[in-house]
Amino acid sequence: MEGSTHIVLDERFVIHVLDHRQPAAQCSQSLTPLPEALRSTLEVYLLSLLKPRFRRKHLGRFRAGSPVLHAYQKLLDSVKRFGRIEDAIFLEASQQLARHLFQVMQQSNTEADGDRPGLITRGDLLVGLFYTEALEREPTPYLFMIKVDLETGMQRQIETLGNGALHTVLRQREGLLPKISASHVQKSALVRWADDPHRYDVVMTDPQGGKRGIAKFFAEGFLQTDPFRTDEEKAELLFRRTHSWIVDQEGELSPKESGDVIEAVRHLFETHSTMDEPVSPRELVEAIPLSESRDTVAVQALRQSFTEALIVSEPDEEPITEDLEIMIQTLPQPVASSRVTYELDGGVRLSGDREALERLFVRPPQRLDNGTEFTIRTSTFRPIL
Repeated sequence: MEGSTHIVLDERFVIHVLDHRQPAAQCSQSLTPLPEALRSTLEVYLLSLLKPRFRRKHLGRFRAGSPVLHAYQKLLDSVKRFGRIEDAIFLEASQQLARHLFQVMQQSNTEADGDRPGLITRGDLLVGLFYTEALEREPTPYLFMIKVDLETGMQRQIETLGNGALHTVLRQREGLLPKISASHVQKSALVRWADDPHRYDVVMTDPQGGKRGIAKFFAEGFLQTDPFRTDEEKAELLFRRTHSWIVDQEGELSPKESGDVIEAVRHLFETHSTMDEPVSPRELVEAIPLSESRDTVAVQALRQSFTEALIVSEPDEEPITEDLEIMIQTLPQPVASSRVTYELDGGVRLSGDREALERLFVRPPQRLDNGTEFTIRTSTFRPIL
């Protein structure tokens, strides 16, 4: 899926108009011819969403009863019955999706979404299908839905046919290159359902939302999805949270322990990856080496603190539990070195890069009954004015 190097757009493509100032979605009653110039930029945009390192995307799994999932399943059923997706079935499914999204938009505008107050931007809903190609073409199509502003480079027009039916067409503007980019896209979703709890069903983007993530009206109201993380993302998250916990505990952990903890977590990931076995946050907590002399209560408090740091919940994200099993496919990237500051008696502070400081310790800090002792050897010792 994310290893795809090429995609093939299906000929079935349509544009429906979503304008909250209108009483209903303006649904095209026939397919929209896709100009070759827009086809090229659309392929580039869709392929970019499948790249593993595309950071602004979010993943989700459908909830039971999602109208979007129901519409997609109709398309898959057409493939089973006819060997292809029939034009009429695709068009009807796309119209259902447009009406559903329009209804959600109207409701959200009325209720004024708490996270995104104000009117939801009107736009055009592009609906189509594509297939991925790696070594060979995948048999199951993706359904894409892109809510977009087509004013730049293309002009969308609504024509009324002889029978009164609406028909959307695209006309290229002279001297302008058609393009699909984050500045034009309002929301997008790629759907490929496989009834596999270990895989996601939807790739979502929300360029309008920025770092706030996907608007609730789109992810929950329209798509009706729950957030999903891949095992690779979960492993990276646990590694980052381990590093953050070490920084937060710099007053409780010795420099040696700090280094030992991050290495123990990385070693556990590496071992389980080699053995093709899952790892859980509980195992990470049990594996951290706490070599300083502490009583049982203090040790338990540190481990409990580490547990809470690993499984802390985040809004609109899939929760991580103590016993969640994660397959380690690739080892997380090392966290960049960070500065650390130790406060000594009399307001004196010892500050610098964590690894550089550790190299200066001839005898690492040791906690004694009456304080902490350590020995540093340095070839440079001068005041900084």
